[in-house]
Amino acid sequence: MAIIKPFRGLRYNQGIIKDISAVVTPPYDVIAPLEQERYYQIHPNNIIRLDLGKDFPSDTEDANKYTRAAEFLKSWRESGILKQEDAPAIYIYDQEFLSGNRWLVRRGFIALVKLEPFDKGSIYPHEQTLPGPKADRLKLTQSCRANLSSIFALFPDENNVIDTFLSTIAVTKPDMDFSDDTGVKNKLWASKERQIIDKLISLMKEKPLFIADGHHRYETALVYKEQMHMKHGIAGDDLPSDYVMMVCVSMNNNGLKILPAHRLVRNIKDYRPDRILQALQQSFKVELLGKGCKTEEFMSSLNNEAKRHAFVMYIGQDDTYYKLRLSNEELLDAVFAKDHPEWRHLDAGILHGVIIGKILGINSTDVTVKDYVKYVKDEAEAVSLVRSGQYQLAFFLNPTRIEQVREIAMARKVMPPKSTYFYPKLITGIVINSLNSI
Repeated sequence: MAIIKPFRGLRYNQGIIKDISAVVTPPYDVIAPLEQERYYQIHPNNIIRLDLGKDFPSDTEDANKYTRAAEFLKSWRESGILKQEDAPAIYIYDQEFLSGNRWLVRRGFIALVKLEPFDKGSIYPHEQTLPGPKADRLKLTQSCRANLSSIFALFPDENNVIDTFLSTIAVTKPDMDFSDDTGVKNKLWASKERQIIDKLISLMKEKPLFIADGHHRYETALVYKEQMHMKHGIAGDDLPSDYVMMVCVSMNNNGLKILPAHRLVRNIKDYRPDRILQALQQSFKVELLGKGCKTEEFMSSLNNEAKRHAFVMYIGQDDTYYKLRLSNEELLDAVFAKDHPEWRHLDAGILHGVIIGKILGINSTDVTVKDYVKYVKDEAEAVSLVRSGQYQLAFFLNPTRIEQVREIAMARKVMPPKSTYFYPKLITGIVINSLNSI
């Protein structure tokens, strides 16, 4: 069961910070270096200085981006830039965004959730994690002693009971209301009424949680929890580190949208398009779509194949697009005989296991995969990076379905990296959870 509780969040003091959009960012792991610099320049109190600080040549073990983050956090609290809630609260969080020609609202709530190991309990992951990001997030947590950003989790709510309840709370003027730099409208309500909080705690008591985004941060929180118990010699669940901040959203919410994360590939050994096409034809029906196709054309062709395992491949060298439709199901038995048999049902799994792994010879589970594969959600950006010669091939996918996420997670299995791109991304800096005892 999901055990949640309210907390006294740290929020930007809107008496001092008049424009909240100037001090918040997307999650750290989607911010490119140029974007990092832009956020640094926008405002001296931008959350980037805490969550994704700069490295400097003069950094040492005792003075670095992690210690600077802690100093900024301490200074901003002392100067009143960050202000702590006067009472424990649960926060209702809306993100309104344009999807095609329709505006959708994804509504959830922010609360503390009791940590549970993934191999038992009712909190389920669905993606693999890598050691590098976990080491980075652990150092940041140790230094700042805070959850600077929320983990994003989903829960089943077939009859929309919780969504309906949240709607009864979000009827007043929001405590925070701004549009971020992608045009998404963000609204936040702080609910401190004990009756409302107790009702939500009760409604969530029997719910499992499925992590959508933030797997590295969740695993980091588990490690930090153990470290704090060892440090203080305390057993049980009596420390702030036993909980982690989460945004929880119903799987039935009308604004829950998953986009595909397309793959760009480089550093392919013996890169010859004719060799690759010949190898693909043994397992896929290869259809030439043409040269210089428009984004909407090749994505529309791919969307028509949503019920089959299909991809669009772009070869920059020839400026040519091909549609690949799986034709050899028996191949999957061999490829997934030992590892990740559940991947045979996923487009991302087949792309990694068969095409990227078997045909291109790249191990997508290796820690060096970043030297070969880049994940991009924008189709035009993907085409541009291949045309520029920075990458050799692009593979475009249909989005993973929410029921696939749930099925894989419930089986305590994981998907390939970046199998889901939940849109919009949560904003970092709306609420911070201090892990210091209060």
